[in-house]
Amino acid sequence: MTTRASVLLFCLALTVQADTLILKDGTHVTGRWWSIDASHVHFLVDNQLQHYPRPAVSAVTFGDATLPPLSPAPSTPPPAISAQPPASAAQPARAPTLTRPSGSAPPSAPPRGLSQPEEIGMVYSWNGKVLTPLERNQAVAHESGSKQYWEMPAPQSRVRLSEASSLVFILRLPIGVDPASYSLFPLATVNGRRRTRSQTGRRGGLMTWPVDIEKNDESSLITYALTVRDLPTGEYSFSPSSSNDGYCFGVDPSAPGQ
Repeated sequence: MTTRASVLLFCLALTVQADTLILKDGTHVTGRWWSIDASHVHFLVDNQLQHYPRPAVSAVTFGDATLPPLSPAPSTPPPAISAQPPASAAQPARAPTLTRPSGSAPPSAPPRGLSQPEEIGMVYSWNGKVLTPLERNQAVAHESGSKQYWEMPAPQSRVRLSEASSLVFILRLPIGVDPASYSLFPLATVNGRRRTRSQTGRRGGLMTWPVDIEKNDESSLITYALTVRDLPTGEYSFSPSSSNDGYCFGVDPSAPGQ
């Protein structure tokens, strides 16, 4: 498929799935829902991220379904997930025991115009040939004593990757959105559900894994390659700081000889 055809299909998909932001002055803005925080509603309009004060927004329509009127912003916003900690603090509590493949180079990012991500903000796995969207979940905040964690259903993700020295993920974002706002969280399975893990010796901090970010494209939509090195077997989730969306995957032991 040519780059032009890909762009046309992408624009058509956005048109079919367009959302509508309704302001209290009666203005209707067509675009795509992005996120909401204590003070603003963030809405994607013509591939540009726009920010609307919450008091000015009446409602949001998702396709044919309408979101109820927005409630007033809380007086104090809920605690946000911590950003990337130092690499020395980001390692999992357990040391990996499996032997990892060595000497294999990570797959290069997809060339421009070929197999580009169709959905903005979605994280894809890239194996050098095919982009696979990660499992999307909505994480729910919980508290246990003085600790907060985020939980998702099911003991493991349906998206499975084989353990390797490097794993590459692809993310497409509008200009102005920082790819470093996406953190990679190791998850623990407890009582049949996945949850974030607390960082040892850091009160309230959540464990994250380091991610190398490389810009691949210059346009109104920028594509980034996220490379994760020496990731042990287990369950994981990419999540942006602006929402509770989780893009989940699991890492399984590699087959002998690979």
